Amino acid sequence: MVARRYLIAGVVAGLAFAGCSSSSKGSSSTIPTSGPPVTTAAAKPAIRPAVTVIARDYAFTLPDTVPTGYVDFTLENEGKQDHQLQIAKLGASTFDEFKAAAITTDIGAMKPSVVFVGGPNDAGPGKSTTATVKLDPGLYVVTCFIPGTDGKPHAAKGMLGEFQAVPSGQSVNTAPKASSTIILGDFSFTLPAGFTGKGEVDISNQGTEVHELNLFKLNPGKTVAQAKAYVLTPPGTPPPAGPPPFTEITGVVGLTPTQHAWLNLDLKPGNYMLICFFPDPKKNNIPHALEGMVKGFTIS
Repeated sequence: MVARRYLIAGVVAGLAFAGCSSSSKGSSSTIPTSGPPVTTAAAKPAIRPAVTVIARDYAFTLPDTVPTGYVDFTLENEGKQDHQLQIAKLGASTFDEFKAAAITTDIGAMKPSVVFVGGPNDAGPGKSTTATVKLDPGLYVVTCFIPGTDGKPHAAKGMLGEFQAVPSGQSVNTAPKASSTIILGDFSFTLPAGFTGKGEVDISNQGTEVHELNLFKLNPGKTVAQAKAYVLTPPGTPPPAGPPPFTEITGVVGLTPTQHAWLNLDLKPGNYMLICFFPDPKKNNIPHALEGMVKGFTIS
């Protein structure tokens, strides 16, 4: 079942990874046990740490600590609703200050020191998705802003948690070698010429606001306009008749300006749509999709 993310007046979809106050920690983390390779001409590339987070309605299992550097986060959704995995570095903010803003999806109320570093997006029930993020040392918060059927974000239902990023022998400090880059702007997506949808893709926020990327594959015969009509249906208004006109594929949740995250893609031929649901705190928290941040493209 696809959640309609109509993000109106402070309800935003599209963050997530969410550790919860009720979550058990440590059991779902899968981190390679081998240290960094010996620095020789024949040395193999370092293997990035891999962390798996289990999402349920409304709780997550996540580790207390994660290696710094580049980390592959996988969100496995065992719940009955859509979930994502938003990761943010708290900086000078406290957990309680972040929580107070998160439970009402008030991004503008968060301290400027909070840095959104991404995380895997668009994990439907029974599905999983993976994204690579870069972690500097420090305290991180995780949360889910996807609204439930009552319009309240999952953060308000307890989907909040934290972990510490700590340097270790498992830390990898070399960025993924990207085959292409998708640029997030105010308010647009820019794909490179000849985009194939294959390999490591750098998701780069070059705008002035926090942006995200949600990737949907359109069903045969369906259009971007039909998909927009479905996901942006206002509260209290029934969605268009019939099943969703798309399938959720993957994505990267909120990225602060200048931040990067990476997706390893293998897109099959078809028509696709990129959309950003993040709210614009300068315009009464309307979703960026209503400011034109939607793009269709085709993979041949």
